[in-house]
Amino acid sequence: MSLAEDLLCSANQNSRLSLPRVQAGWILISSLMTMGPAMVRPHLGRLLLLWRSVFPQNLKDLDMERSRGDSFTWQVTLEGRAGAMSAIQSFMSHCGDLVTEDVLQGLLPPLPFAVALLSQLPSLQKLYGNSLKACSVLYRHRLYQLLILMPHTAFEGSLCAIIKELVADLSSPDYTPGGAVFLLPSLCHPDDLILLGPSLQESDHRAIEEQFLLSNGIPGGSLDYDPHGVYHMPSDGESVPTPLPPAFTVIQAAASLFGVLLSNMPEAQRSQILEQLVDSIKQAKGNRQQSVQLSALSALCCFLKHLASNHISLVSEEARRPCLSLIHGSLESRNPWLRCAAVECMARLAHVVSEPSYTASLAQASFDKLKVARDVVARTGHSLALGSLYRYLGGIRSSQFLASCVSVLHSLSQDTTSPEVQTWALHSLSIIIDSSGPLYYVHIEPTLSLLLTALLSTAPSHAEVHRSLGRCLSALLNTLGPELQGSGELVASQRNYCLLACSVMQENPDCLVQAQGISCLQQLHMFAPKHVNLSSLVPTLCEVLLDNSMLVHLCSPHLVLRRAVLACLRQLAQREAAEVSEHAMTMAKDGQEDFRMDVNMRELGLEGVLLSLLDRESDPQLRHDVKETLLHMQSCTGLSCLSFWLRLHKDILSASADFAAVASVDTTQEEDGEQSTSDSVLTSRREESPTPSVSPRWHTRVFSMQCVSMLISQCVKEGGAHFNMAEAQEMKHKEPDRDFLVLHLQDLVRMSFMAATDHSEQLRLVGLQALLLVIQRFSSVPEPEFPGHLILEQYQANVLAAVRPAFNSDTQPDVTASACQVCSAWLASGVVKDPSDLHRVQQLLLSSLSKVQVMKETSSVYSESTTTMETLAVLKAWAEVYIAAVERTGPEEGSLLSLVQADICTLSKLWLSALQDHALLTLPAEGSHQLPSSGGAFFTSETSDAARPHYLASWAPILHATSLWLSNTGFLISDPDEGGSRLSRPVTPTTMGQECSNRTPAKSPEDLNTERFHLILGICVEFLCCLPVDAPMETIAACLRAMKAMLKGVWPRAHVGADQELAIELISVLHRLLLMRESPEIQLLTLEVAKQILNATQEHVQERRRSAEFDDGAEEKETLPEFGEGHDTGGLVAGRSLVLAALELCLCILIRQLPQLSPRLSGTITGRQATKQPLSQDSSLLISASLNILAELPSLCSPEGSVSVLPTLLYLVVGVLQHNAERNPDGRLSLAVTSALQALKTIVSSPMSRVEKTRASWTSLLHSSASTMLQSWDLDTEKDKIALLTAVTIFLLSANPEVMSEPGLKNACLQRFHSSTDSKDPNEQLKCYRLILSIFQHPVHEVVAPYVRDLAPRVVRHVSHADSRKPQSQAELLVLQEGVRLLQALITASEEQNRPPIVSMVFHLLISFLLDENALCSAPPCSRALHDFGLQSLTQFGASHPDEFRRIMGSSTALRSRLEAALRGNQESLKPKPRTVRGGGQGSPSIQLKTNFL
Repeated sequence: MSLAEDLLCSANQNSRLSLPRVQAGWILISSLMTMGPAMVRPHLGRLLLLWRSVFPQNLKDLDMERSRGDSFTWQVTLEGRAGAMSAIQSFMSHCGDLVTEDVLQGLLPPLPFAVALLSQLPSLQKLYGNSLKACSVLYRHRLYQLLILMPHTAFEGSLCAIIKELVADLSSPDYTPGGAVFLLPSLCHPDDLILLGPSLQESDHRAIEEQFLLSNGIPGGSLDYDPHGVYHMPSDGESVPTPLPPAFTVIQAAASLFGVLLSNMPEAQRSQILEQLVDSIKQAKGNRQQSVQLSALSALCCFLKHLASNHISLVSEEARRPCLSLIHGSLESRNPWLRCAAVECMARLAHVVSEPSYTASLAQASFDKLKVARDVVARTGHSLALGSLYRYLGGIRSSQFLASCVSVLHSLSQDTTSPEVQTWALHSLSIIIDSSGPLYYVHIEPTLSLLLTALLSTAPSHAEVHRSLGRCLSALLNTLGPELQGSGELVASQRNYCLLACSVMQENPDCLVQAQGISCLQQLHMFAPKHVNLSSLVPTLCEVLLDNSMLVHLCSPHLVLRRAVLACLRQLAQREAAEVSEHAMTMAKDGQEDFRMDVNMRELGLEGVLLSLLDRESDPQLRHDVKETLLHMQSCTGLSCLSFWLRLHKDILSASADFAAVASVDTTQEEDGEQSTSDSVLTSRREESPTPSVSPRWHTRVFSMQCVSMLISQCVKEGGAHFNMAEAQEMKHKEPDRDFLVLHLQDLVRMSFMAATDHSEQLRLVGLQALLLVIQRFSSVPEPEFPGHLILEQYQANVLAAVRPAFNSDTQPDVTASACQVCSAWLASGVVKDPSDLHRVQQLLLSSLSKVQVMKETSSVYSESTTTMETLAVLKAWAEVYIAAVERTGPEEGSLLSLVQADICTLSKLWLSALQDHALLTLPAEGSHQLPSSGGAFFTSETSDAARPHYLASWAPILHATSLWLSNTGFLISDPDEGGSRLSRPVTPTTMGQECSNRTPAKSPEDLNTERFHLILGICVEFLCCLPVDAPMETIAACLRAMKAMLKGVWPRAHVGADQELAIELISVLHRLLLMRESPEIQLLTLEVAKQILNATQEHVQERRRSAEFDDGAEEKETLPEFGEGHDTGGLVAGRSLVLAALELCLCILIRQLPQLSPRLSGTITGRQATKQPLSQDSSLLISASLNILAELPSLCSPEGSVSVLPTLLYLVVGVLQHNAERNPDGRLSLAVTSALQALKTIVSSPMSRVEKTRASWTSLLHSSASTMLQSWDLDTEKDKIALLTAVTIFLLSANPEVMSEPGLKNACLQRFHSSTDSKDPNEQLKCYRLILSIFQHPVHEVVAPYVRDLAPRVVRHVSHADSRKPQSQAELLVLQEGVRLLQALITASEEQNRPPIVSMVFHLLISFLLDENALCSAPPCSRALHDFGLQSLTQFGASHPDEFRRIMGSSTALRSRLEAALRGNQESLKPKPRTVRGGGQGSPSIQLKTNFL
């Protein structure tokens, strides 16, 4: 900007450089406008001042200009004002957000004086001669373009003068009629340009054809005509802008402005102005008249387009009349370009008038003319008019009108005396067929017959007729559509007609006709694929490719034909990729042997041919079709032909690779024999071809590397053995034809290395991305030959060598950014374990970190936004490494964490700076004024828009790392250099070297923590509230993990717990996230964050309760103030209650996973289907997390508030228990049931249930819940009875005694226990005994006494039969052992006077388990285990009850004898058995083996 100002201010210092300086200055300013509002906004005041200084400020200054100056002065003046208007136009086009009312008021004052100068240009040109002609034309052009963008109210006072100048320009065009070739594309309908000859069609030699037109006096486009074109976007199909000569551009601008102004003028003035155009045409003669006609039609067409776009009807008959005069004067012109333009204007006129009668009158006039006209000009023009009128649908959609048009056009199409009439009539017919749709069905048969007859009878030399026939056939195919799949006779004949017509067109020598034939076959394949013979179509397409681009480096000039072939192949590959490849390979193997092709199609197939086309073709559309075809083929056959595709891409990538460089870092451990048989180009040289070959260019290798990455992603979706070396080797051995990606890991690393170290920047980027993908997918794959090692460890040298060049000082920033991402993934993957290897990779990141710290103060050849991208990539890489180091445990991660900790002080400052920048850039439009004028830490105010995408791509890992760091440091930065807390705004790279005295005063730790807390939380909430539709799951997960890490700190928990409104808002945001994202990972993280928020609030409530207890004294605890939601009334208000918000959050999860919980869904199909389907692991985890939250809700309430929420909690918990208590084959309870039981215990044992004033309400609700559970429980064997018994036990042991004291409820519980104790399933008996054991061991005997009295005899009866019913399995043994433990617990629970009978019973029972020495030797394992258990229990029993033991032994000789026999047998079993010498050998062995280790 400063340079442009200097050029403009110094223009008058040197007359020889005045004009170039003025031009260069305004070109620079105009180009700056294209950088957008963010870049222009700081300089807007200077720009407005520059623009005002160029134009006169009043009429007096304008009059004084006329009387002074010379020709050169006026040239500089006009050039400067034209440049200023070009800059204003660029500003209006690219900075629309800055065009406010105030800015417009600054731009509008010079406009009247610019218009006034416009009327003086003819007199100035007459005074100073032709030297001002070019400048005058340029001035007109710029002013017209600017007025189009300005509101017409700004120059209403000069409207008449402008219209006068416009009519004068349109009436005296300064070009020959041949120049219409450059004006017609914007005037006529694109489909009608084919009638004007092949010169307007795309071809490889378009530039040569334009040069040929130049030699005939018809100028083409060039930057020489308008240097301001350098900052304009090129048109479609152009690589650089090619502005037309001023003579054409001023007419185009005048016509466009004419249409805008005329549409805003009164009806009476419109007719007068249009009459002036009609009169100007009448006054012109010869070729000049045609030029005037074309200019007038261009202006009329712009006028009609503007009316239609603004939905304005042309009502006045006076305005229609001159329009028709202009049209009819050109409709029968001998110039075909004028005829096309006139037809287009007529159709648009009918569309604007929008009256069926008026449109019918225009059509009837054409009918009448066609009946009597015999000349070619009239018949062609009016026949095309019928089709164009039907295209714009001017109220003539009727079957009668359609039949008339078809009849007339059929007749004209059969006029063999005039091929031109046939061509135009058939083209008009194709327009009608396209526009009619199903209405044309009745005319399909005669039209098909007409087309086929014409194709067979018309001479091939009349190529234009055949082209029109092809367009008609294409339109008919679109009309028939899927009907072509039918099996009726009529449909079959129509289909055969179409196939025959396509065959005839393919035999035509004209390339455009051949292309249409192929396109028609493509349509047939789309609608009726079964009826297109691929075995003949594919070889035909391949022959075109081979003939045109494969033989001896010849390239066909027929771009349209090649486009048609590739478009057809693309569609075929979408459906039948494997068949297409197979047919092409068959054709190649059966083809001629003397084909000299660069690509051996017999080995590489059609895929190799298509890849080679990318190096020869330059047409964007054709190259796009080639790539799409290859991608479709690879997606279809990539997994089945994995080796083929990898070899194909490896050949492309290695064609120009430095093999020595690759071999120098090849550390793989292949055998020599495997290396010698490798088919890779890296280990074998190509055979020299006798013909020179085209080396793959960089864009082809980029695409090939992208295909390799897509192959990896394709294998990721399939999973399985593709990423398991041991499994892949085993399956490869069983099925040799199968292939797996992990077997080609060496090739993947090599290809990634070759691409990452190439000289092409784009190839280096995709190579690094592929290397990143390899690391991410294979980092956890173990090496089967070396247990404990990973398969990627052998490629450490390759990875390091691939990324090291990216950190050179002369490397592009985007390459360095990608390399940083690879380094972070490599360090975080866990593959690198050696400290020295970790240090080498860390040094690369350290070099970038050092560069970042001085980057903003160092000049760079790259833009500021590029510098921002590199800076954020480095910070993101360090953040990912820090996250991986913190979240993992182990010696390797410890060394990694120590490497990061060395620079964590600097990193934390930079991370916080980046987060503050991101927070500023995410402000809404109304908050943009808060952006600092100097920008942020890593961006400038001018590049804020360009920097925003880089922050969006990097903020999530940086936020997560910052949260982890703050959480680990307790939200306090320990910086010994500072001696205190850090600043509120983190130190940025621009202030890191400044002294402490220059900084703002340090804030208190509380203020500092508050600002950082709200920074992190604000970024998270803003993102989660305004979640983009395409937001990556990784970003959402990183945001939630950041919140989770932050809430682990003591200070954030205390802050959230004390602010209930903040907690409610956070829960609401998380609830909204659950509704928007179905990912189980995201939902589980959301519940974990919600649990932390509730825990924080719970800690705050508990702290307030403890404080109240301490303040009020221990003697007044019963009258403490109540804390928690609900207070004294128990009311919970939606929107103000954290408990209700959390309940809604959990309910959302539970209803989604268990629809049968909802009364509305329980009877629906959804509910019934959900009942039949078992829960997945993800669903179980979500239900468990939700229940954990529900269980803590009563602790957040006051006693009255807990009563309000208790019914819902019990309904949900018991409902989960009922609907998931299915019997598992292994006997274990599911995670959902276990969590429900745990939640039930937490709720039942809540302290709120024991508060005196709510105790009765809690008891009633718990009693009701237990009763409901028992009544609704299905005693079917499919349900797990132990889950019910566990829930009953929880109610019995954890709830208030009154809950289960009701006799009916007690009897129902005992019935369930009886059923399980009498069960034939030993596992169920065992678990039931354990539950009974917990009941017997309960300290409050009054609660469990009825159950002990009822259940103890049943247990005794069961275990007393052990002597006659020995255990036959391990499960039965465990049941008996548990029964004994239960009886021992009964002894402890009994009163002293009641213990002797129980002790005697247990003693007799244990004695019955013992075996004597004879039975012990032959006893089965279960009986032996029961014997050992009996001895062990007796030993413990004797030690705990010595008196009873001696008394019983002394009173019963039988028991004493049995115990002694069991002890003798046990001692005998412990003695070592004597060794027997086999084979009769004498003497002892020479080596004695030690057998006793005691």
